[in-house]
Amino acid sequence: MDDTQERPPPVQIPAPVGGFVSREAAFDLMDRTWRRRVDRPPVVVLTGIGGVGKTTVAVRWLSDRRDRFPGGLLYTRLTEAGGDPVPVSEILFGFLVAIGVPADTIPPRSAERSAVFRAAIAGRFVGILLDDAVSAGQVRALLPATASAMVVVTSRRQLSGLAMDGAELLDLPPLTPDDARRLLGEVVGPERIDAEPDATGTIIEICGGLPLALGIIGARLRARPLRSMAREASAYARHLGAGSGAPDDVREVQAVFDTSYAALPDGAARLYRTCGLHPGPDVSLDALTDVLGESFAHVEDAVDTLVSENLLADAADDRVAQHDLLRRDARLRAERELEPADQAAVVRGFTRWYLNRAQAADDLIHPQRPRLGVTPPGRHRTAFSDRAAAVAWWRRDLRSIRAVVTEADRRNWDEELWQFCEASWGFFLHHRDYEPWVAMHTAGVAAAERCDVPLVEARLRSQLGFAYAKLRRFDEAVTQNSIALRLGEQHAHGPTQATALSQLGRAVRGQGDLFAALGYYRRAARLQEDLGIPRGVALCRRRCGEVLAKLGRDDEAIVELTAAAKTMAELGDPIQHVRATTAVARLRSRQGRRDEARLVLLDALRVIRDLDSPYYTAEVLEILADVESDAGHSEDGRRHRAEARELRVRLGDPQAGEPATDHAGTAAGERGERGAGADSR
Repeated sequence: MDDTQERPPPVQIPAPVGGFVSREAAFDLMDRTWRRRVDRPPVVVLTGIGGVGKTTVAVRWLSDRRDRFPGGLLYTRLTEAGGDPVPVSEILFGFLVAIGVPADTIPPRSAERSAVFRAAIAGRFVGILLDDAVSAGQVRALLPATASAMVVVTSRRQLSGLAMDGAELLDLPPLTPDDARRLLGEVVGPERIDAEPDATGTIIEICGGLPLALGIIGARLRARPLRSMAREASAYARHLGAGSGAPDDVREVQAVFDTSYAALPDGAARLYRTCGLHPGPDVSLDALTDVLGESFAHVEDAVDTLVSENLLADAADDRVAQHDLLRRDARLRAERELEPADQAAVVRGFTRWYLNRAQAADDLIHPQRPRLGVTPPGRHRTAFSDRAAAVAWWRRDLRSIRAVVTEADRRNWDEELWQFCEASWGFFLHHRDYEPWVAMHTAGVAAAERCDVPLVEARLRSQLGFAYAKLRRFDEAVTQNSIALRLGEQHAHGPTQATALSQLGRAVRGQGDLFAALGYYRRAARLQEDLGIPRGVALCRRRCGEVLAKLGRDDEAIVELTAAAKTMAELGDPIQHVRATTAVARLRSRQGRRDEARLVLLDALRVIRDLDSPYYTAEVLEILADVESDAGHSEDGRRHRAEARELRVRLGDPQAGEPATDHAGTAAGERGERGAGADSR
């Protein structure tokens, strides 16, 4: 072997690509693994979806640290062009020849070649890149037995079985938007990036952080220096998923997904397509089980297959998510392989699943209000263990819920659309997000009109009018509730009329006409009393009390507010009980009874925090801040006011940016007065 030892060490790895942004986490892991080697070969497995840059990272790391491996750098692909695994025996033959073993001395059997390979590199400092591995068993047969040989494995599959061999596993994520921008800038030049920031953002979004896609677009742009970024973004988006009609370089990205999809069993392929039709960013296994009509175990097995292939990613709370490009690929495959009616059935299945869940959640979040939409019987009715679980579901799934509602609107599924609007009321009261809620309700009102359900239309108009009043669009609030009142009168429906009257009171109060507001509230209270709805009477009395307080008629206000608080306590409505008692506490503080007011407010704050209601928590904090400040506790007042402002900013509340002072009746106090008029029916 003396002659072979005089040969230069083999360097088989590809040349590093240009345009590379650092992958610190991957580099740090490989450095740590190399430093910690003891009595076994250090092994790092880089996994991730196709095009995420696994091979690029491995090649760059080995190239940058070539001096650590004077024995050479070995490289092989473990997958044939068609997706089949390369025979291990063939790979070993190539490695042995590369390190100088004469071809005619290499044994024919794979196991014997493995033994010769391990013996030949024992003690040599060698870097080995096993690219695009198919299975843990395939890699295991190629592992050396010496700690001086560093092995880096790349695979679209997770290969978790290699952890038993001491391997470190890292799922390589797509690039962040900032890193994607840097990579694109390195390829096309920063001046083009800076000249068209919006188009650059579109390209980054289309590419989903995949270096392969970014590199292809960058190369196309560099080859055509006069082509605008915006035009390239449009062309690339049009070609993605176009199949054989797409340019060769664009098909390179598609080929990555084609290879993975072709190897899927039928159940996993169906699940992949179904995820692509889901409107939102992630989806629960429960929803998939319901829509597919299969057992949870069957769906879970298909999910495991897709996760192991890096075509799906685990998310919190029994959810799964797809990378944006994978979701687009899955959707396009569903559109090609399924009839339009079958596609619509899947999307409608998701829509109804979310609607049923939203209604079940609303039953717990706001149990006091009867719903006009009927929830179908089924397990969704017991989907949540308690109110906290229902609120957590709304928070967690809000993006998906909105995406489903948008899809229902696009497809003219009017029945589902207006029912979503109605079921969103309870969550909205505690977590205000006005802009998307107003947009949804505007569509919902139109859907109710088309469905010819006038009482539903009236309810949604009153809900929309409520939001307009909170946004200080008082004229629009009056318009919506005037229509709602007319509909209620036409159909002789007292609850609808009472709600519209109360909301009209809110709107004219915002316009500054306190006497007109008081009149509307009292009319609504009388109607609620005639209908035998004590909670409705109490709500109106609370609002009357707030207006009387604004008019300086404090004794009358306290009578109304105290009566409202008593009724709400008897009915078991903690939110409205708190709101009435805090309004009384404000008046007690104004009368000089600040210690009494402070104790009431601190207790109210405890109750409202337990209910996980950010909006009403901010409301109580603002009143408490005024009372603390008036009592000379300026620091406590500032602390409470700062927390309230933070909550409102987080909620996107339009009142969040208003100036605050330390005295009731000025800016902060007036804001609290207006906020105290919120309707929760």
